[in-house]
Amino acid sequence: MAPILSATTGWLLYAALIAAAGGLTAYFFLVPGLKLPENPVRAWLEEASWRLGILGGSFLPVALTLVFIRQLIEFRDPFVHWTEDADLLLTGTNWGRTWLLGITGSFLAAAAFALAGRGRRLAWWVSGFTLLGLGCFPAFTGHANGTEALRPLTLIADIVHVWAVGVWVGGLAFVLYANRGWQAREGKGAQSLLPLLVPSFSPVAVASVGALIVTGSISAWAHLSGFGDLLSTPYGQLLSLKLILVTGVFALGLLNWRRLTPRLNEVSGQRALTRAATAELLIVQAVLIVTSILVVTPPPAH
Repeated sequence: MAPILSATTGWLLYAALIAAAGGLTAYFFLVPGLKLPENPVRAWLEEASWRLGILGGSFLPVALTLVFIRQLIEFRDPFVHWTEDADLLLTGTNWGRTWLLGITGSFLAAAAFALAGRGRRLAWWVSGFTLLGLGCFPAFTGHANGTEALRPLTLIADIVHVWAVGVWVGGLAFVLYANRGWQAREGKGAQSLLPLLVPSFSPVAVASVGALIVTGSISAWAHLSGFGDLLSTPYGQLLSLKLILVTGVFALGLLNWRRLTPRLNEVSGQRALTRAATAELLIVQAVLIVTSILVVTPPPAH
């Protein structure tokens, strides 16, 4: 039951962060980078940014509530009333105090995204800064905060790792969502937005993947005592599975970038890239599930 609960709650939290980050990435970086005039395409892209952001923002309070319930179940003392355990967890532990900041930030982010839908640019900035803070939650409540002398390094690595995943995967989700939504809105024969969006997204994706490789390597080095741990310990085995899945995602991303992007002016190229990018996102969901179990599995180096 514990692995299922960890996988479900962790996946929902990561998925919500990624969706919100995708909306923010699109609004602040992808759409302005296109330098489009005020026209129906730009209006739709800005609306799609908000739709993806509000989707993620709305689920953040739900996800963090479920994370608290999971933690309370693990923290539970069967010989005292659950309210005493909840109060002790919230007020007597660093985890609980961090969670209180996180749940407050999640409601603030959700409210800011709601206001952003009314065209208030300040609300976008509030949601952006709030999400940057929420991206720190996994690091401060996970293994990165338990590495003693290496704590500053591992905290920074985990925080940047979460942000990079959000920008990359969230940005990719936006590209697919915006294109599909535009074609559904305009009807049969609508022009694909992929030739417009993919070249703008590619540099962002490459930079994010670079950050993921560096920060992931730092975390693995800090949490493993040696390469043998990858096969001989539960943590290492989960990490090995994650690395295999991530390699598959990187391979599909490389295929999209090197082989399919030059064919975006062809309908066949657009369809091939859509299929490959969709497969990429599906594998990412498996990565998030494995990560959700990994973060509650004790590392051998601790």
